[in-house]
Amino acid sequence: MSVKIYLGDCQEVLKTLPENSVDLVVTSPPYADQRKKQYGGVATNLYVEWFLGVSKELLRVLKPTGTFILNIKEKTENKERSTYVLELILAMKKQGKNLSKPNWFLGAVKVLLAKASQI
Repeated sequence: MSVKIYLGDCQEVLKTLPENSVDLVVTSPPYADQRKKQYGGVATNLYVEWFLGVSKELLRVLKPTGTFILNIKEKTENKERSTYVLELILAMKKQGKNLSKPNWFLGAVKVLLAKASQI
């Protein structure tokens, strides 16, 4: 068994990987409007569109039996919870991903489970 860990900007590294070649994807993208100095900060109203481009590549390289872990949490705006995380999960489902299977871990306020083997 061999293990390879890739570290870098996922938008660059993913392009170099073959389809269905990764067993585990763990990603903790910058939260919307956070850490603008480090990441440029993606606005909540643009976040879903921004991440769908990333998720398309993540899921292209993920093996059908692979596991996908998304660490993300919504933020509070004007004393209300932002809905961008929920909107992202719904958009990924529309993107054709089955989010109700047991090997996907999508973090919002609560963890939603889904399995990559039936994408």
